[in-house]
Amino acid sequence: RLAFFFFLFPTPATSTTHKMSISAAVVEKAEECLKDDEKHMSSGDYYWNSYAHFGIHEEMLKDDVRTRSYRNSILNNKHLYRDKIIMDVGCGTGIMSLFAVTAGAKHVYAIDNSAIIEQAKQIAIDNGVADRITFIRGKVEEIELPEGAPEKVDVIISEWMGYFLFYESMLDTLIFARDKWLVPGGALMPDRSSLNICGIEDQDYKEEKINWWDRVRLPLFPFPLLSLSFLQDRN
Repeated sequence: RLAFFFFLFPTPATSTTHKMSISAAVVEKAEECLKDDEKHMSSGDYYWNSYAHFGIHEEMLKDDVRTRSYRNSILNNKHLYRDKIIMDVGCGTGIMSLFAVTAGAKHVYAIDNSAIIEQAKQIAIDNGVADRITFIRGKVEEIELPEGAPEKVDVIISEWMGYFLFYESMLDTLIFARDKWLVPGGALMPDRSSLNICGIEDQDYKEEKINWWDRVRLPLFPFPLLSLSFLQDRN
């Protein structure tokens, strides 16, 4: 088995105190979403539907290290955001957009193709910043910024990383957004990451998932072939 670790390197920042009424609003609007099946399941694509459910956003928001790292990086580097036009790629509940507005962003264009963006709009209203965030529902590769918006943005923020860094398959989308909308010399946040791989052996896991098949007798027949099938499936 392999153990994977990845580290994000946004602009270094120190701890700061900042509180907003985000969590309660997320829960409230997510509950409304569950009651509205048509809105909740508006996309036929499984990928987007999975992000329409509040559960995955709850998991991310409860990841204190993740959320605090983004917050600190943005709020402790306000000079990068003050009076700037920001694009939030894959905005989800809008937490990154809210941080950007708090840092002094002139305006944020928040994009997501999932139904969760409907809750993000209300969260922005609840926090008094709806006039500074424009939410756009659609795929980054297909949408256009609304009439009157600038042709380019100064900063693109995105929480594009998934399990083992690349799982969410958003990197191509982020690169597309960069090439189409980011001004020359503009900033991406985060702009680099590091993936470290270390080989380990978990004997208990191996015993439970692989060697177990060698001991199966139902009632007189062994199943050693399935141990090989398990290994092939994992590869």
